[in-house]
Amino acid sequence: MPCKRCSGSNFLRDENTGNSFCADCGTLQEYDNYEAQLGGIKGPEGTYIRVGTSGVGSVLAYREKKIFEANNSIEEITERLNLGTKTDEIKRMISKITDGEFGEGEWFSILIGACCYAVIRKEGKGVLPMEEIAVAVGCDLHQLGSMIKRVVEHLELKLQEFDLVGLFTKTATNSSRLMDVDRGKKERVIKQGVFLMNCSLKWFLSTGRRPLPLVVAVLAFVCQVNGVSVKVDALAKDAHVSLTTCKKRYKELSEKLVNSAQELRLPWAKDITVKNVVKYSGTLIGLMEAKSMRKRIQGEGNELVTSDAFCLEDIVRDCLSKDVYCYDDNDGGQDHLSRYFDAGGESQLSLCNGNDKISEKQLTTTVNGEFEDGRVERSEGDNNIRRSFFQMVSSEDWWKGKSKLCQRLSLKEVLEKDVGLDALPPSYIKGCAAVERRRAKIKAAKLRINAIQHPSDIVGGSELSLEVEHSKKKRKIGSEIDWEDLVIQTLVLHDVNDQEIEKGHYRTLLELHVFN
Repeated sequence: MPCKRCSGSNFLRDENTGNSFCADCGTLQEYDNYEAQLGGIKGPEGTYIRVGTSGVGSVLAYREKKIFEANNSIEEITERLNLGTKTDEIKRMISKITDGEFGEGEWFSILIGACCYAVIRKEGKGVLPMEEIAVAVGCDLHQLGSMIKRVVEHLELKLQEFDLVGLFTKTATNSSRLMDVDRGKKERVIKQGVFLMNCSLKWFLSTGRRPLPLVVAVLAFVCQVNGVSVKVDALAKDAHVSLTTCKKRYKELSEKLVNSAQELRLPWAKDITVKNVVKYSGTLIGLMEAKSMRKRIQGEGNELVTSDAFCLEDIVRDCLSKDVYCYDDNDGGQDHLSRYFDAGGESQLSLCNGNDKISEKQLTTTVNGEFEDGRVERSEGDNNIRRSFFQMVSSEDWWKGKSKLCQRLSLKEVLEKDVGLDALPPSYIKGCAAVERRRAKIKAAKLRINAIQHPSDIVGGSELSLEVEHSKKKRKIGSEIDWEDLVIQTLVLHDVNDQEIEKGHYRTLLELHVFN
């Protein structure tokens, strides 16, 4: 390296300092005596001093220090999740996965969270949602789910059935929004919520979906039914879940309850909609509970004799009586409400006038008869007998909370219960609707192709157009053709089978039949 001042190459070294200088101009050369300070496996070492301790470096070697910090991370995360008793089991699981090497960094924290979830699900004795673990670890939910899948496959674990009822009970009990609610009302909210969670499980609202948004939706619904002012927005924020998903589950639950009222053939079922279902849900849930507690009468062979209508006159008479109802799934007797769901009893499940309707005059006559017989006391100044049935009888009298659906049951036991509605999974219903839509588009595409190839054939404009269900209104599209119509028309021109087009795998079909 030449001198930076005179570009000379003749250098001498000072005996005292060891620095080199130019023999021609005497300029001191920089970085001439530089020595690289490289650390070994025992720690960094300097030229004159040793970093760490005096002697041979730090106290712990790299591997020992890594394992020590990994154990501290495991203990810290398990304490956040209240899993201190499972720390040793989680350490053994991680040691088996990493062959005793453990690790450090962001991926190792996600691995700890995945092992915590696997331990709880393997035992089936507790509830630990993935959303709570993701918040405690500080990672994305999809990263955690991918890690859980890898852990389960690597260790070949068999996870137990997820406890939806336990998750709802934990969420409702620990919710800060219900701290000021009366104890009795809070217990009522939890029991009704557990009942609806089991109904949701029977209606497949949780199949293939994240459980926590459904829990938030059910909790918000039962709070509204019992007059607790808690909004779904606040509950979704506390549970760290998407508000949009919670509202979708809320709407699906409302739709199922409306369908239940129609299947139960309630006289006021036509008045129940998704918007006002909360108003009628106090009575509806009570009737569903009574139906779930009914005894099925064995008919000829293996046939079960069932009947699902109501005798409204008998219901009014029993609700206005002073008898105390007694609910028990195991005893031989049944309560007043559940007898309306039994076939072969004194009060058959049919409307009193036989034409599925009951007039206001008939209802008033029944109530007046109760007053005249002395079974119900008339209050002073109450001359308006023709008041609403829901004003006469509180909806709280219909709910007793004694059904087995108010506690945790296995999936088989839940499916065997009858709550008035047997629904198909929403994904299956949407899939069938999508197939029907594609089938109609295929038919319209063939008509358009035939109209071009054979202009002499007379085809009506209504046959070429499709009536598509829109979110707000129905619109007819004749000349307006979307991308799906064009893709289907292209596949039809290439003689693709209709059944393959109905499945909706357009990209694969285009690659196989069009762009190949």
